[in-house]
Amino acid sequence: MTRAVTTIVVIVSALYTLYFGVWMWGWPREFAEFVNYPNHVHFLHDLGAFHLGIGVALLVSLIWRDAILVALVGLATASLIHTVNHTIDSHLGGAASDPYVIGAQTLLALVGIVLRARHLRARATKEQAR
Repeated sequence: MTRAVTTIVVIVSALYTLYFGVWMWGWPREFAEFVNYPNHVHFLHDLGAFHLGIGVALLVSLIWRDAILVALVGLATASLIHTVNHTIDSHLGGAASDPYVIGAQTLLALVGIVLRARHLRARATKEQAR
């Protein structure tokens, strides 16, 4: 029973977080009007990116039980969208290097995902061989 309730909490939380993340990222002006917040497009794009990363991590946690892998997937998701934000919002300010620096973090997270997945696969294969 506890596992089922926890799964429901994770799913509802993921959907809630993803819904608001998509809204903030895709329609920042409308979101700002709804919550009576100043329309700061880049800030809302970034906030949406991190909500999407958290939502994806929540959903992935239902499939993969490895905390490090789940955290890296959430980071890679948020970081990739954050990189896109700094590319499409470059006319709003920030340093010209922002997309590259943030993009490097995305690549680092992706390398971490690949290495962690390989490690887990090797460990599982080793345990099966016993």
